[in-house]
Amino acid sequence: MLNYILLGIIVGVFNGLLSRISLKFVINKSDAIFYSVWLAGIFYRLIFLVSAVIYLKYKNSIMMVPFASSLIFSQFIFELKPIKKNGTQRDS
Repeated sequence: MLNYILLGIIVGVFNGLLSRISLKFVINKSDAIFYSVWLAGIFYRLIFLVSAVIYLKYKNSIMMVPFASSLIFSQFIFELKPIKKNGTQRDS
């Protein structure tokens, strides 16, 4: 069970970093480009989670819940700190 939790954390950190880096790259682009990358990131993470759970189901693994929960939690960590458009300048 610990292996599945660690695997979920590692993959979640990879997905979270990939999403954060891609959003930082397009934060100063137009709104259409930014929201396109944002939406693509959401669909990528959803498709990845569903495909990983389906893969574990066909391996007859009962460890889907620890893997999925650690994957979701470790991806969520990267969403806690907002990405600022103008650095430290406030938007208000």
